[in-house]
Amino acid sequence: MFSAYSMEFDGQPVNIMRGASTKVLQLFAMLLLAGGKGIAKRELIGNVYGQGQDRGADPNRNLNNLLYRLKKQLTVWGMDGATVNLEGGFARFEADFPVEVDALAFEQKAEEALLRETPDQTELLADAARLYTGEFLEEYCTELWVIQKDQELKKLYSRVIEALGAAYRSQGNLIKAREVYHNASLVFPFDSWQLSEMDCLIGLKDYNGAYAVYQDTERLYDEELGIMPNEEYRSRLEIIEQNALRPVRRLSDIAETLRGEQKEGAYYCYYPDFLDSCQILSRIAERTGQSLFLLLCTWSVRGGVARTNLEKKQLEDRQMAILKDTIAHVFRKGDIFTKYSRCQYLIILSGTGRENGVRAFDRLYRAWKKRDGIVGDLSYSMDSLLGFRETEGRAQR
Repeated sequence: MFSAYSMEFDGQPVNIMRGASTKVLQLFAMLLLAGGKGIAKRELIGNVYGQGQDRGADPNRNLNNLLYRLKKQLTVWGMDGATVNLEGGFARFEADFPVEVDALAFEQKAEEALLRETPDQTELLADAARLYTGEFLEEYCTELWVIQKDQELKKLYSRVIEALGAAYRSQGNLIKAREVYHNASLVFPFDSWQLSEMDCLIGLKDYNGAYAVYQDTERLYDEELGIMPNEEYRSRLEIIEQNALRPVRRLSDIAETLRGEQKEGAYYCYYPDFLDSCQILSRIAERTGQSLFLLLCTWSVRGGVARTNLEKKQLEDRQMAILKDTIAHVFRKGDIFTKYSRCQYLIILSGTGRENGVRAFDRLYRAWKKRDGIVGDLSYSMDSLLGFRETEGRAQR
């Protein structure tokens, strides 16, 4: 039940959607999680129906009907040796074959390892950490009982990672500790596990590796949240810069490295680097008298079919990827651009006038309209980095 809700029976995958309703699948998940102790019918009613009962409805009768449908569903899935037992106000899933549930196994192993120190404590913690692969029952993440259970399991996972990482570090095994924190950062990229991963790499004197983690984290925060990592990351960066050793080489070799890979079209960089570029180019432009403009390109979509939040994000991601590729091909090699928000790109146009900037957007618009799969429209806003008035508009149709 971590990440996707899936099931295997007798070594074969089961199509859990075959004939099963959402409520039946949720009910089955609750019974599996409850294990042998079962779960009170009152709790099941609250979880499945909440406050949404129709006036005059009999919640107990509705639940009994749902339990009956689950029993029938078990037969559809080919589990003739399984049933749901009702006794003393509790419901239990019972089967004549062993049952393994990753979420339940994680919970049991984690609590056992955290509650008492044993010779195999580190191994138990590692086993628990491997079982946790993502958020609990993502498909039903709006259900209150799922939200509560997800938070419980996430807190338990954090404790497991902290204890496991500390155990490896106390043993002097920074390589294993680094692996633990790295895996945790893949599951929860915004929970700052990268800080502990960087600490391990710094302890191993792998400053290049620590810097790579910093760069990846900075890029992630910029693209997904539009913010910079907190000051703790900056403090690690200072340690890296103070200790990183760069062997002296020929100046030509250094220049070759700094030039980087030579590509045609506009140069894409992340927002923090874009800000630095703006500062540098503004100083150069003031000294040389060269013009310098900012072009803000905005994608938007109005009306159309109703979409879920996930569908909206997927649409935005697809459209912004198309727009990014189009900008890179349409604008000149000396132009620089970055993603400014979820639906905007910001472009520096150097050595060009206002009219040429408008023409550049028109070229972008025409090239974009020829791309397959585009939706919505583009508009622009343009302003001089040297303090002239702003221009806004859309492409000339």
